[in-house]
Amino acid sequence: DFTSSAGSAFGSNQKFVKNKWCIYSGDVNQDGIIDGADAALVDNAAFNFLTGYVSPDVNGDRIVDGSDALITDNNVANFVMKITP
Repeated sequence: DFTSSAGSAFGSNQKFVKNKWCIYSGDVNQDGIIDGADAALVDNAAFNFLTGYVSPDVNGDRIVDGSDALITDNNVANFVMKITP
């Protein structure tokens, strides 16, 4: 359970949303940083109306759309990246 405190994840790398701690999403290409490459993948998937269990669906609703792009773009702007030992 990662929702109880920021310290539940290594490096306290979480965000507080709606009364719980959440793991960042948007690293579509799994390179450890949410950047323009991830945003481009989400934008292209949204443009092509991609649906299903796919990596550009960062909010997990099985539809790639503007809400996924918004999450990814906000995390790009905040320079979100993974923290490793």
